[in-house]
Amino acid sequence: MPDRAAIQSADPNERILAIRAAGKAKDKQAVPLLVDRLEDEDEAVRFFAILALDRITGRHERFGYDYAKPARERAKAVEQWRRYVRDGEDSMLHDGSSHAREGQAVEARASGTQESQP
Repeated sequence: MPDRAAIQSADPNERILAIRAAGKAKDKQAVPLLVDRLEDEDEAVRFFAILALDRITGRHERFGYDYAKPARERAKAVEQWRRYVRDGEDSMLHDGSSHAREGQAVEARASGTQESQP
């Protein structure tokens, strides 16, 4: 089991190692901590945090998150990640594809695009 506490270490290298371990282990319990790291002052930490979230959640569109953008440009995506965790959307982590398809359908309706079927 990865050391979740190290995700919040004062040392960016320790944070990166812990984040990578959480991603590799697909540690679902680390998701809220990884979302916090999306606002990390260290660009490399942010990069590995979004990669770990990709791997654990399967949300490859990332809510538009770009680790290299300035904080104010990342803020909307970070808030969407926080809402994802807060509103229980991480139930997708436990259930898988059916919930993901529901989310895609909602996003498609919201954007006015056609939903693609699997």
